Amino acid sequence: MTYQLGFFCRAGEQTGQAALERLLDEVLSTGGPLPGERLGPLAQEVAAYRLATKAHSGQEVPGRLGLEIRVGVATIAESVLQADPDGERGIWGSDLLATITLSGGDPDWALVHRFWAALAELWSAVAWDEMSGFAIAEGGPQA
Repeated sequence: MTYQLGFFCRAGEQTGQAALERLLDEVLSTGGPLPGERLGPLAQEVAAYRLATKAHSGQEVPGRLGLEIRVGVATIAESVLQADPDGERGIWGSDLLATITLSGGDPDWALVHRFWAALAELWSAVAWDEMSGFAIAEGGPQA
């Protein structure tokens, strides 16, 4: 099972790698280490990182959370139109899309919420997923 959670942002970042590093620094400042690996090299507009997560047992499970950052209005335009075709949610003009992909049956929601809070702090992220749409934001990073 995989689940994706997207975050639309206005960030002004020049490259995916710069945005990823800034996000990882912010997440690291709010908690423990982030065991994982960078993926790539990818295009200048895209950066990705695969993280180990913690199961309910507390054991680290490698590679169950993927993080992808795409920068540039043109790069994410199709995703913006898919999520908000009428422009009612205020994400038109977003220039960064962060996507968290969870796999496995025991998601590390605490880690997801650390990323969500960091994205909100850095770039006032607007959360979206395919099942709930923008209603997912009601669960916010503090939930």
